Amino acid sequence: MTTLTEQEIQYNMRAVAHAIAPEELEGLEVPEFTLDDLHRAARGKIHTDEVIRNVYRRFNHVPMLQP
Repeated sequence: MTTLTEQEIQYNMRAVAHAIAPEELEGLEVPEFTLDDLHRAARGKIHTDEVIRNVYRRFNHVPMLQP
């Protein structure tokens, strides 16, 4: 999808770690498939839009995520 430098990938991976840290501090667990999507996006393998679509698709039973 997108070719990123190693520096960009490392920056993105840190951003993912910072994004999920508050969840973990609250005792919540980010699902493995969501982490996988976030890591793939950080590496430029998928676009962030796909991550969002996947979250909506996987959690379509959650009322706040329904249109």
